[in-house]
Amino acid sequence: MSEPVHYSLSEGTLLLPEAIQEQSVTLLKLPESRATLVITRAWDVKPGQEEAYLRQQLAKVKRDMKKFLAEEATETLFGGLPAREVNMRFENQGVLVMQKLLVVMTATHLMALTFSRAAGFDPASLIVWQNIKEGFIPAAGAGA
Repeated sequence: MSEPVHYSLSEGTLLLPEAIQEQSVTLLKLPESRATLVITRAWDVKPGQEEAYLRQQLAKVKRDMKKFLAEEATETLFGGLPAREVNMRFENQGVLVMQKLLVVMTATHLMALTFSRAAGFDPASLIVWQNIKEGFIPAAGAGA
């Protein structure tokens, strides 16, 4: 039988009877930065498939949003892990949204992060994004 696991939420900690595989989409509002950070986990993406996943996500946004424009993907780091990042913009319900999409393969799964602002990225928000990327600390023993 598995060992109990503590799972932290904003509201407190759950004691679960066994190891878990987190399937959630995490939506974080950053009110001072006037930004939103969304974290998605993709367990079915295998190493080497990151670029295909990135292209698939861009195709979905292009299909679903108006006035879509994306730059070429660039190499970056996420807490020391190699990652790919794309800057894009699109219109959602009449609002121009500026977004950074980052995909990173951890030891066990792919994580996709989107950092979005309606007001565009000013120098302060770009520093916030850089600090988020640099500040990631992979979970002990799991590579995240």
